[in-house]
Amino acid sequence: MQEFQSGPFEFSPVGRALSVNSQSSQRWAMSYGAKVLAEHTLPTAASRGQVAEAFGDDRLVFVSSQQAGEKAASPASTEAHLVRLVCSVDRVGVVGREIGRFFAHAPIEGLSAGLIDDRFATWLVADGLGACVPMDVDQFGRLQQAHEAIAAALASRPAQVPADPPMAWVCGLLPDEVLTLDAAQWRAPTSWELRHVVGEGSFTGVSGAGAAALVGVQPQGFRKYTASEGASSRQSISFAMWHLLLHRLGVQRLPESV
Repeated sequence: MQEFQSGPFEFSPVGRALSVNSQSSQRWAMSYGAKVLAEHTLPTAASRGQVAEAFGDDRLVFVSSQQAGEKAASPASTEAHLVRLVCSVDRVGVVGREIGRFFAHAPIEGLSAGLIDDRFATWLVADGLGACVPMDVDQFGRLQQAHEAIAAALASRPAQVPADPPMAWVCGLLPDEVLTLDAAQWRAPTSWELRHVVGEGSFTGVSGAGAAALVGVQPQGFRKYTASEGASSRQSISFAMWHLLLHRLGVQRLPESV
């Protein structure tokens, strides 16, 4: 199997196939940009999903390190974080089918670092925290109602300086010229930079079709923005659409005047 990408990470075979305990195996490396983050030896027959899943803990370590940097820069931030209910028995690779989502405005009991598995049919996953907990649909529904009530109570409080959006830590991985709200200084994100926030393996977990819906275009129209560099169908996303997308993904908040 050749190298492949999942979100902003690249997975590449290292060297030739080898034999480990009489089993044909291959060394794989996970890279972010030009930096190799981890290596693992896996059976040669492993699928892309299995390769990506083998690096799940390494991905969580990377995400946690970025979030730690964001919290150090903004110690007073108490912004809510996105949680999702996913199905462990209906997945593609390590991505479970999403059943529901909401923003948590208070701590959730039982969360622990790790990956979902098929011991339970459904799990609550806090992607931004790199944590999860088994939870059924009814429990999730009650929890969602409780946090929506908290959100309503917070909304009724006197206006304060807005905290950073829940996925603001991702901004630390993108260059200033991509994030700037000055159209004269802005440049369109590359396909690699887009993979930070859109598609399978992205930090938000939102699919291309989901991102298209957020900005009001058809999925087939949005694919031209996520096409690989050099592809004939590749087009640059517009300034307005990019910033609307970041705003609705909770990565960067638009000023009220925009």
